Amino acid sequence: MRIPHYTASADFTRFVRSLPKTETHLHLEGSTPIELLRDLEPERYTNPPPFWQPDFRYESFDQFMALYDEYCMNFYQSAQRYHDAAKIVLATCAEQGTRYVETSIHLPGLAAVKDSGPEVLAAIREAAPPGLELRIFAGMCHNDYAAHGSLIEAALGWDDLAGIDLHGPEYWRMETWSIDIWRRAQAAGKMTKAHAGEFMPAPFVRWILDNLGVRRIEHGVRSVEDPELVRHLARERITLDVCPISNVKLAVQGVTSMAEHPIRAFFDAGVPVTINSDDTFFFGNRLEEEYFALNQELGFSKAELARIALNGIEIALLSPEKKQALVAEWRDFVVAENLDLAVAEGSNRFVG
Repeated sequence: MRIPHYTASADFTRFVRSLPKTETHLHLEGSTPIELLRDLEPERYTNPPPFWQPDFRYESFDQFMALYDEYCMNFYQSAQRYHDAAKIVLATCAEQGTRYVETSIHLPGLAAVKDSGPEVLAAIREAAPPGLELRIFAGMCHNDYAAHGSLIEAALGWDDLAGIDLHGPEYWRMETWSIDIWRRAQAAGKMTKAHAGEFMPAPFVRWILDNLGVRRIEHGVRSVEDPELVRHLARERITLDVCPISNVKLAVQGVTSMAEHPIRAFFDAGVPVTINSDDTFFFGNRLEEEYFALNQELGFSKAELARIALNGIEIALLSPEKKQALVAEWRDFVVAENLDLAVAEGSNRFVG
């Protein structure tokens, strides 16, 4: 049985689950439902994995990656397996009030799948429950082009692929091919983002912004080390898709507890932040617990949490009509909850 990292009162739980929101940083393989793994290896999953414990801390990102490969990557051998996992993962998102999800798959993993990339994407898309908008991203590491260049090139032409994301250890040597691929992806109409500022310091975030041209940074928490970078993020409305529980359990530098997480500093500085669950299998978390944590340990009010939810809606890859409808739904909820509209609609705006 999963032990929750955070719980909340019935009223606050209702509030979070009813708040129209997004999940824009969610790895599908890293969120593999344990029941699917248990079907394959019942004896191994008699007990929950140790990293579900709230006090568990990974020793390093290398340890995390090793466990990632050990537990989950071998599961994904067909489009059907991707569908089965996505169906449970996306239903869990929907039951928590999520209206829009961006999930990523690890693109090189498709080399070992018997079905084609477009078939995998179609299988994932078909798993989305009614009313949930889904966008799929392909993630790749700094050194993947040498072995998987043809797959990466092909992915730029897949209609069901919304965009690409830079995954993997930031401390691996950055290859020059990334710059070209990211620029060609942008020219092809794909949304681009990149993991940065999780394990490497603020200058790496600057390098990513300057060279890959992204306006979405996954994590980005170490940007707080550079006040001018923080001002730049706020001024240019560059979004950080933050995963607080993940950051704590991976012991990202300077974040040994939730109370030390810099998301409050980013929010107060006007940086657009979203909150997300990252890899739910490896952190044993749920999206709603991220909201509980920000309220209980960092003092975020209901109105401020609503503002964060709105940040996610504002960056969602939706048609103008769908985005307008979702914003209207969000505003109706905020009014019905008697939240401070000045805070919910305006406190996270950069001034200066």
